[in-house]
Amino acid sequence: MPATLSGLRRRFLHAIAASAAVSCASLAFPASAQAQAYPERPVRIVVGFAPGGTNDILARLVAIKLQDKLKQSFVVENKPGANSAIGNDLVAKSKPDGYTLLVSSSGGLTTNPVLMKNLPYDPAKDYEPIALLGSFPLVVTVPAALPPKNLAELVQFAKTTKDGKLDHGTPTTSFVLVAETLTAASGLKFNHILYKGSGPVVAGLLGGEIQVGVLDSPAVVSQVKGGKLKALAVTTGKRSAALPDVPTVAESGYPGYDTPIWTALMAPKGTPEPVLAKLRAAVGEILKEPETVEKMHALGLDPGDADAAALSRRITADIARWAAVAKTANIKAE
Repeated sequence: MPATLSGLRRRFLHAIAASAAVSCASLAFPASAQAQAYPERPVRIVVGFAPGGTNDILARLVAIKLQDKLKQSFVVENKPGANSAIGNDLVAKSKPDGYTLLVSSSGGLTTNPVLMKNLPYDPAKDYEPIALLGSFPLVVTVPAALPPKNLAELVQFAKTTKDGKLDHGTPTTSFVLVAETLTAASGLKFNHILYKGSGPVVAGLLGGEIQVGVLDSPAVVSQVKGGKLKALAVTTGKRSAALPDVPTVAESGYPGYDTPIWTALMAPKGTPEPVLAKLRAAVGEILKEPETVEKMHALGLDPGDADAAALSRRITADIARWAAVAKTANIKAE
């Protein structure tokens, strides 16, 4: 009898060991299999703005490239509203399986937390960074008929106005904060007038409704090159490839000024790491392709990279930066 019990015990332990091995294999297999098979169906890329803006342009450029590279449809879906918070929140609450991605402006990830009360998503906790798609300057833009030909002359012109302020058209509150960094650097003062997009701001400049717009470069490049608007300075530390003759704010007499805007590709928190790795590898390759670089430079965009850790650090650092700007400008969250 003891021998029989011993034999049963050995067989029982062997069965447990075999079962554990099978369980481990079954846990490991889905992750690797998922990475190999992904994507098996169309992927949607949510953009929190209407079609035609910088984020939408970048999303469609990357979607076409991902479709070619990963042999599956990547469909851009625009969900505008609330300074992109509607689209960002939708992705934050989506199933983390790699089939819903987000192209977000730096505003949606770093200024909304500063300027919006009760924001329904947390940029630091609700997303997995995939790639910094690109960064770009804002352009200090005025109507062609306005006298100033450079930033210094704009500062002097502002002093001749009734209250010493310029009517500044802006499509988003994040651009208000960039304009306020100009206030801190140059002494310019603005009456901020909120429009529903960069296009309406451009129309306001062309129609003489406003005197200045600090706008994303893709929105103004064609009008500047056509002579209908004047670009006085760009907000990045180096000149824009799309507007190489336009000086930086730093070159215009305010050394050290460097305030870029950027756009990132994100996934919901909890998206499997093998899927994230596949996306990062693909997007990293796309951002280095000569055709991509050429297209982005033509729009005044500098290609980014797929360094997810660096992007995560940038989000945290920019939130702190914009919080300080808002405090100095006495801008309260609403």
